[in-house]
Amino acid sequence: MRSPESKRPAELPRHPVRVVAQRTGLSSHVLRAWERRYGVVTPVRSEGGQRLYSDADIERLAFLRALTDSGYSIGQLAELSSGELRRLHREEPGPRAGQAPAQAGPDGAAADALRATALRAIEEFDAAALRRELESGAVSLGVPRFLEQVLAPLLIDIGLRWRAGRMTIAHEHLATAVVRQVLGWIRETAETRGAGPTLVVATPPRQRHEGGGLLVAAAAAAEGWRVTYLGADLPVVEIAEAARRTGARAVALSLLHPDDDPALGGELRALREALPPGVAVLAGGSAAPAYAAEIDAVGGEIVPDLPAVRKALRSLAATAPARG
Repeated sequence: MRSPESKRPAELPRHPVRVVAQRTGLSSHVLRAWERRYGVVTPVRSEGGQRLYSDADIERLAFLRALTDSGYSIGQLAELSSGELRRLHREEPGPRAGQAPAQAGPDGAAADALRATALRAIEEFDAAALRRELESGAVSLGVPRFLEQVLAPLLIDIGLRWRAGRMTIAHEHLATAVVRQVLGWIRETAETRGAGPTLVVATPPRQRHEGGGLLVAAAAAAEGWRVTYLGADLPVVEIAEAARRTGARAVALSLLHPDDDPALGGELRALREALPPGVAVLAGGSAAPAYAAEIDAVGGEIVPDLPAVRKALRSLAATAPARG
């Protein structure tokens, strides 16, 4: 082993965690999880106990961040050398959103197991265990796969069990509170580098289930959008005002329940009239197809799943005016 004096400059540990977070977009929480579980880098400790990273560590972590954002899981990447990560990023940067890497089989089983564990934690009212499992899954699977294979179907499972009387409103509220925390953490982590257009996310009046909106907000943040999340059951004039004040490129509406609201068509028309020109309207959720005619009448677009959300956001970002 070479002495510190013989190391190349790029190998010298000199950067604290805050510098690593700024350069890679990774939160200190994710860094610790990746180091402890997968040993992706091995920082040294200063005399005061501060973790210090080299330029080579930061480069490796940046490649890992980019590749996990593309759909690979950290478990697939952790054993690769920095040179192999560099080649993978350059030559085959990973699947686009909605496509799984060729080695996704084990991760599919891991996602199934994680959903089962999460459901047990919800049934037992164990919020701490639920948050721990979900955060671990986001780290190990990567954000795109975690959202699509774990959280989206988990929220559907919760809704079905609630409607069937197998879960109470208290179960749903506990799950929503924890999911909000986890997705807020994902958004904050992603938005350390977000410089893209702005998306306002909300549910319109009488739509009180916000799980779908939380998923869209996290997916948009992972795409580099600036997200203004407003929550559930909001008057459309307030949604439009938020879009105007933030200079939003689009508004995303989550429609889960009810699916037979006769007033929603009028609400959507009022929203369209109040929005600034050029602001796109995206609508998703299990109830969205029931309002297809109303959504089409205001020039909106139905996005049936997270891959469709990402596709729509990329198209809108490509036509968004540059930020001043």
